[in-house]
Amino acid sequence: MKINLDNSKQITEKYMPLIKSMARKFGVFEYEENICESQMILIEAIGTYDQSKGTFGNYLKNQLRYHFLDKSKKEIPISLYLCDENGNPLIDGLMSDIDIEKDLLEDEKNKNLHNAINKLDSKYQNIVKMKYYLNMTNKEIGEKLNLSPKTIANRNSLALKKLRQILKEK
Repeated sequence: MKINLDNSKQITEKYMPLIKSMARKFGVFEYEENICESQMILIEAIGTYDQSKGTFGNYLKNQLRYHFLDKSKKEIPISLYLCDENGNPLIDGLMSDIDIEKDLLEDEKNKNLHNAINKLDSKYQNIVKMKYYLNMTNKEIGEKLNLSPKTIANRNSLALKKLRQILKEK
C-alpha cells in the first residue's frame, strides 16, 4: 500500500491496533483523547513520511511515542489556584454563565414558596396553582370552579396575604 493522503482512511484502519496500543500505554491521559490525537498524528505522519527512513509502521510508532512522552513532560495542573504560563491563576480563566449561589437561593425560595402554598386551604391552593402555575385568567378559573371572576380575584388576594404571613414566619 502506498503511503499518501489519498488512502488515509485505509492507512488509519490498518494502523488502528498500533494507535490503540499506544493510547493504552499512556493511560495517564484519557483513552479516547489519546485515540483522537493519535489519528491526527497519523495524518501528519503520512505527509512527513520519508520511505528512505524505514517502514511507515516504525515511523508512526516513533512519532506517537515522542508525542506522548512530550505530553507526559507537561505539568498537569492539580489545582485551580496554580498559575498558567502568564502567571494568572487558572480559576480566573474559567467562565460560566451559571451562578451557583443564585441558583441555590432561587431553589430555596421556590421550596419555601411551595411549602407555604401547601399550607393554604385547598380552595386557595387551587386558585394560586391555576393562576400562577397554569397561567389561567380569573374568568377561566371561575368557569372551572363554577365561581365568578370577582370571587376568584378576592380569594387570590386573600391567598397572597396568607402566603406573605406564612413566609414572614419562616
